[in-house]
Amino acid sequence: MDSELFRQTAQGILNEAPSALSQNWDAGIIAIAHAPYNLDQSIIELRSLFDIQLENGRIPQMLSAGDGQAPEDTGLVVLPIFGAALLQLYELAADKAAAKAFLQEMYPKVLQLHRYLYDFRDPEEEGLVCIYHPLESGLVYNPAWEKVLSNISILADEGNLKASSNFSFDDLTAQGLTASDRERYQYLLNLIRQHDFDEKNIFDSTPFLIQDPLFNGVLSWSNEALIQIGSLIGSDISEPLQWHELTVWSMNEKLWDEDRGIYNAFDLKHNEMLREYSISGLLPMCGEVPTQEQAEELLLHLESSAFGGKNPAVRLCPSYTIEGETEPNRGPVSIKLNWLLYHGLMRYDMEQMAEKIRKHSLECLVQSGCYPWFASDASKDAIKGLGDPRTPTSAAVGLSFLLS
Repeated sequence: MDSELFRQTAQGILNEAPSALSQNWDAGIIAIAHAPYNLDQSIIELRSLFDIQLENGRIPQMLSAGDGQAPEDTGLVVLPIFGAALLQLYELAADKAAAKAFLQEMYPKVLQLHRYLYDFRDPEEEGLVCIYHPLESGLVYNPAWEKVLSNISILADEGNLKASSNFSFDDLTAQGLTASDRERYQYLLNLIRQHDFDEKNIFDSTPFLIQDPLFNGVLSWSNEALIQIGSLIGSDISEPLQWHELTVWSMNEKLWDEDRGIYNAFDLKHNEMLREYSISGLLPMCGEVPTQEQAEELLLHLESSAFGGKNPAVRLCPSYTIEGETEPNRGPVSIKLNWLLYHGLMRYDMEQMAEKIRKHSLECLVQSGCYPWFASDASKDAIKGLGDPRTPTSAAVGLSFLLS
């Protein structure tokens, strides 16, 4: 498939997709992809998502239920990309007046979402938001969580687990989840539901309370965007200014690993740093969290064998790397996370590596289809797509990369 045929195919996938299809952060990427061609559709996409915003500001993450049941609120949050999405939408839109009017409509709603995160998900008031579940991070599987998950004993709750299990994680197996992982993911969901989404009770009872660098890096990016949007429309920007400064400072003070030159997740429940090599540790670049010197260290990881930088047979960028006795065990390439990484690299003028990420991502999409993930060790002649080959978000990323 050539690039023009791919463009037509990707546009068709987006046009067929219902608004806010997945009820998660995908809506932000899809809205950006529509913006240069169809601002009205971008507006519909984000409005559809924020229509389900709760009174406390949370946007529920809806997962498809098993056995033909309707989607339900999991109690989880979505990756907070929407400030950044709104700003890009405005920059790409031809009709600036209409786009600015939409910024005025959405600014207080995105502000409310961020206020929820800092009021309810930052118990130490550090500016570091916690996640309750791996699915909130944007990365389905991360080896950093293995120790935390292995400590979860579900045997005593097995009967309750089965009785209240309405969600299916079968389609996530390709991302590295084992049967045991899926049980624990289900356990964490049930725990949230059992506490009727009460934040205080969840904090007290959950074994999974993680300050994640990917989540907080994206939050920083959106805080920064809210500052620019608020200034543009003449709104108060004092809250996002305060949030942004504190989050950036705390991420560098607490989550930066000076010895390894990468950001780590922190297990707040057990007061322990979770040291592994995953794309999560690189993605604070999208929020311009690292200094230039720190960003140079992150670039060294991308250029190393850990993330396939020196191996032309490895697609950039694997979602994680676990060093083995012979070859490293690398996770699948996530098209969405590559999109975030591309934007992060461009913020530090690392254009050569950014172009590699863009080129590799487009090769995967054009040659194989709009899959959400690709086998990271596939050769150029044998790319293996994982998941749905007509994924709207992957189509949106492809269109975005074609414009870059």
